[in-house]
Amino acid sequence: MKLTDMLREIEGDEDGMKQMKVNYDLAVQTSDIKAALAALNDTANYGIYAQNMRDPKAIVKAFGPSIPAQKAGAAWKDWDERSEDEKASKIIDIKNRVPEAWEATEKEAESGFDQWQAEGNEGSLNDYLYTLSGKSLPKSLVGTYGKNYFPMKTPDNLKKYAGKLEQDVHYIAKDGKIIFPSTLENPYKTKPYLSKVLKTIMDNAGVEFKLIDIEQGEGDDAKTIEKPIDEPSVSFKVTLDPKKIRGNTTPLRKMIDGLKSTYGKNFDYSQSVLTINNIDPSKKKDLMVFFAPYKQSTLAEDLGYDVEKYQMLRRAGIIK
Repeated sequence: MKLTDMLREIEGDEDGMKQMKVNYDLAVQTSDIKAALAALNDTANYGIYAQNMRDPKAIVKAFGPSIPAQKAGAAWKDWDERSEDEKASKIIDIKNRVPEAWEATEKEAESGFDQWQAEGNEGSLNDYLYTLSGKSLPKSLVGTYGKNYFPMKTPDNLKKYAGKLEQDVHYIAKDGKIIFPSTLENPYKTKPYLSKVLKTIMDNAGVEFKLIDIEQGEGDDAKTIEKPIDEPSVSFKVTLDPKKIRGNTTPLRKMIDGLKSTYGKNFDYSQSVLTINNIDPSKKKDLMVFFAPYKQSTLAEDLGYDVEKYQMLRRAGIIK
């Protein structure tokens, strides 16, 4: 007996193979698909999830290598690979970002510029700089460890390089829905994670929607079956102890700002009490661990959590 016949026999009918495995694609269903598409095109709606869409190569090109000692060499190479228009853009960038470095560059390049003109060349200081190799650039233009050539990798600067989900690359618009087929790339790897991202985007944009699973059939007579996704409502609440957060305000503020951006109307923080509604259970666990050192009460009181064990494992470097 063939394997397929055995499987059909197990199912009890000739459609057993189809019943055994059903694939579902995630979709956004809304009465205003134009607003939903616009929400996906605006990186401001992505909150902390925009960083998942960044192109690592673009980040390295914009900010240089993460190792400071490699930045000067990377700056020289980047300059050599630029066209004149691109070199002009870099000079404008440095002028605006580090004006004192440009002033020092003008003084440092003065003798070389005069010699270049004496050789019969015509043009501005910029034209002279265009002719130089990266390694021959004035040191002030590049800076120690490339600090003038490359901008600092701050959160605000990184936002300029945040990516977004692209139509026909990550999703398709079909039959009044935005569908994320399993055959297309999912930059967020898993469907539950993608669901969480989509909820954040639509909530931040103020789009009314619901997430559904769509069963995709095969052939011309394929039927599309909609199956609403079960979304358990989970909340996270923590009261912070002012004494414990003293001296640690920077990482806490960064985390709180990120959570506010991500959860929008589901986020509230007032009088040292932080509340988030409709949060993913796994994310709630992560936040419990993060806020444990700053809580007014211990996790053990609320959840039976072994704080001493957590602290011991953290000191040992087993968990971070």
